[in-house]
Amino acid sequence: MKLAPHFLPPRQSVVYGYTRRMLDETATNANSFAMAVAEHYLATVAPDVRHVPFKLGEGDALLAAMKANGQTLRRYMDGTVKVLPADLEDAWVMALPEAYRSACERDLAKRRGRLSIAAIEDAPHAPAVGMAALATEFAQLVEALAPALADGKLNADDLPHAKRILNESDDLMAALLGMRRQVTALLPEGDAAHA
Repeated sequence: MKLAPHFLPPRQSVVYGYTRRMLDETATNANSFAMAVAEHYLATVAPDVRHVPFKLGEGDALLAAMKANGQTLRRYMDGTVKVLPADLEDAWVMALPEAYRSACERDLAKRRGRLSIAAIEDAPHAPAVGMAALATEFAQLVEALAPALADGKLNADDLPHAKRILNESDDLMAALLGMRRQVTALLPEGDAAHA
């Protein structure tokens, strides 16, 4: 069976799009964001496999590092460097502030027909965090549905709301699966397979 062509933009275009949006919509500047990316990269990628020469520092060295790291990120975003390495993509996405990070991860997962489910830390307050995420995502879905259902029906006139409704419903399903993962972890080893 031959698959029909379905071309997707490069993964890096998704990451750069959310980065540009974040820089435009927040008070974050490119150099400060580059430092956050550098910190994530240096903390999560083993020294012997690093391909990107990020720098950290203090005092005057910090200013030079910010400038150098900012230039490195700009080279990726403006196309001077053509391919975003996978290890840098992870650090880059992790450095995005929360609303942008979740949306970026959702869109990256959606490319393969998957959902992005946040890992909830194993802590005493984890069930409350999971329940809060579930309630928040449900509220955001209702908020997205409200203008579409204002006339009492869902039809072609509601197309402008469709993308947001789908995104919010994906986020709700991911939060629900995250909560399900917590409950499944409570079951004895043999029972977890039946959950």
